[in-house]
Amino acid sequence: MIKKRARASINESEQLYALLAALSNDLALPLLQIKTSLEMWEQTGFNRQQLLVNAEKMNLSIDSGLQLIEAYRLVLKAGEDLAQEYEPVAIGAVLNDVAHQLSPYAQKYDAQLRVDVQGRLTPVLAHQPSLFVAMQILTSSLIRAQAAQANPKEQLVILGAHRGEENLISAGAFSNVQGISDRALRTARSLMGKARQPIPNLPAGAASGVLIADMLCSSMWQPLRAAVHSGLHGLVTVVPASKQLQLI
Repeated sequence: MIKKRARASINESEQLYALLAALSNDLALPLLQIKTSLEMWEQTGFNRQQLLVNAEKMNLSIDSGLQLIEAYRLVLKAGEDLAQEYEPVAIGAVLNDVAHQLSPYAQKYDAQLRVDVQGRLTPVLAHQPSLFVAMQILTSSLIRAQAAQANPKEQLVILGAHRGEENLISAGAFSNVQGISDRALRTARSLMGKARQPIPNLPAGAASGVLIADMLCSSMWQPLRAAVHSGLHGLVTVVPASKQLQLI
């Protein structure tokens, strides 16, 4: 028993170290972008409009970095026993809050952001802060992934939820960006910390975001998996309905 616990502790430490290694690369990117912009300001003259455009780019870089840091903090906390902090959570309210917070972010990337909750869903049992940040970081990662494509098209991102079998509820983010398969996710998990870009079709910063969201979802109930919602491909986690409210 002691050996099993020690082995589990080592595996968890290795996983967190690997995530930190991958995260360090993605956190360096927004800092380098800010540094480059500041150096350009010093070397060349900018008119007011150019300054505003560059300021917006720096704000996007800062937002991306802060989102990753906050999500990583929750991943570290997820190693603790959070079961006692689980509570009934209205999944529609969480998705609407995420959409409201990311609306200015999506606009800067020329992306449409919508919420689509199908049917009246029973509240789910989850750790609300982890669920919120997982959906936030997953959605912002898909937004950046679409914007980085060579031939970007009008982007639509949906925060969606629907009921599945056995009273389980699927919630996640969907986009007209190239879909991420279950196989790609499994490969990314195995490459985390070993490859600079574990998910090839996602840009720097987006891959770590998806993996962090995956770890947060895994710490609650189930890891992310590929799914389709309203004709769009994306990633979801599956959470159970709150038994506490089902008995009322």
